[in-house]
Amino acid sequence: MQFCPQCGAVVSGSEADQRTKEMMGEYREIMTENRRLWLLMLLGVYSIPVIVSAIIILVDAGNLASAVFGNDNFQNWIHSHDLHYTESDIKNYITIAGATGLVSGICVFVSFILTYKRTLWIVAVATCILGAVFCFWSVFGIIIGFLVSWLIIGSKDLYVNDPKMAGTQSEE
Repeated sequence: MQFCPQCGAVVSGSEADQRTKEMMGEYREIMTENRRLWLLMLLGVYSIPVIVSAIIILVDAGNLASAVFGNDNFQNWIHSHDLHYTESDIKNYITIAGATGLVSGICVFVSFILTYKRTLWIVAVATCILGAVFCFWSVFGIIIGFLVSWLIIGSKDLYVNDPKMAGTQSEE
């Protein structure tokens, strides 16, 4: 008997029960992999463009500072607020912004790699949080960084405990 004649529930130990358990296992595997892919997408969409942008900013900080400092609207704004910025001050600010962006992007990229390898989940969380903190110049980035960190915390089951076993986890 596969099903209870009174309530229609699957009878424990029957073929229908075994098939239901198999289907639930397959469903869990698919959902786990989808969650991992979403995490990878979120981490990659942030880290890669931020790293590239930060490198460009750091390499070209002098030219960016010259362009900003030479802008008439910027000069008018400085004078209207009685500020005394120099081109060197602007270059320093741009360099600091580029450096913090680079650190933020690298931290999140480390989290990306660890999520891809399914290892060291606590380090993946910590580096994602650090990436959010170093993204202090963007409230949106901070919020998204902490939300993704929370998603990693909730996805602890995606990671293996032993880093030596990462990448060798078989499909069960």
